[in-house]
Amino acid sequence: RQQTISETKGVFTDLTVDTYGLTFVFGTGGLHAAVKNKAIVATDDKLIESRDVSSYYPNLSIVNNFYPEHLGEKFCTVYKTLYERRKGFKKGTVENAALKLSLNGTYGASNDKFSVFYDPLMTMQITLNGQLLLCKLAENLMTIPGLRMTQANTDGLTLYVPRMYMDQFDLIVYAWEAMTNLKMEKNIYSKMFIRDVNNYIAVYENGKVKRKGAYEYDQDWHQNHGGLVIAKVTEQVLVHGAPIRETVEQWPDIMDFMLRTKVPRSSYLQWGEDQAQNISRYYVDKGGKPLFKWMPPLKGKTEWRKIAVESGWGVQVCNDIADAGKLPIDFEWYIQEVEKLCLSVM
Repeated sequence: RQQTISETKGVFTDLTVDTYGLTFVFGTGGLHAAVKNKAIVATDDKLIESRDVSSYYPNLSIVNNFYPEHLGEKFCTVYKTLYERRKGFKKGTVENAALKLSLNGTYGASNDKFSVFYDPLMTMQITLNGQLLLCKLAENLMTIPGLRMTQANTDGLTLYVPRMYMDQFDLIVYAWEAMTNLKMEKNIYSKMFIRDVNNYIAVYENGKVKRKGAYEYDQDWHQNHGGLVIAKVTEQVLVHGAPIRETVEQWPDIMDFMLRTKVPRSSYLQWGEDQAQNISRYYVDKGGKPLFKWMPPLKGKTEWRKIAVESGWGVQVCNDIADAGKLPIDFEWYIQEVEKLCLSVM
């Protein structure tokens, strides 16, 4: 109530609330909260359940009649049509993904001054109300004895719920849905390994795995596919109890050991005495040469900046795949990286 927003970025930098054993971080983009460095396992007495709203921000616009002022109320009618079309396609299909991108992209464009949808007031109406509504749901659910919240993240909540109070849990969610005109989707997990709000593994009851941040390896083509062996082995260790060292050393695909680094045109990469191309693939090996980034001087300075890539380790550059395997992989580096991800949540 005390805050007047004239910019949509750089405000609410310190607006946090410590409650229910979590730190809720508010912003102009969304709500974030999570336990840190925890492994949570469902039991006979408690289950792990997440509730989130599909296309939360687009639906906040639709049901509350939030629209760019210059486009008028017809915007919400068209927006709802897109959402209804998306529901006609199964998750995981190209059609569903394309319509999801259309919905979320339109919301995002409301804060883009070069877009026809630009209206920052609409952006703030959506994000601020969205955060407050989730907090209202969290506040109501925390009246359930023994319930523990594990995550709150932009469009939903994840909770550790006593099974004996599931009827009360559902009634609270139904009441929230009636108040907001929004519908929540339910997922039940058998276990979760949470480093923080953006980095975790969640295992569904049917065995499927949800991965986020550092634990994700099923990447889209435009994303960085470097070091996939780290996340893949981490999952085997946490979910299936595999040994770290043996799993890394016996991993069959050398491509999963490949890493990637890049520098802009104003900079260059030095590999030993040679210059490597500005986007380079490499793996950490025994007897390899060090790799450095050379960056231009900062403003007011004259000296170029030398930044080590995998400091203290040698690497083999593999921009030509024929160079793969020239020197043996140094498994120790990869084992250390897997240990960092595992030990933080075990």
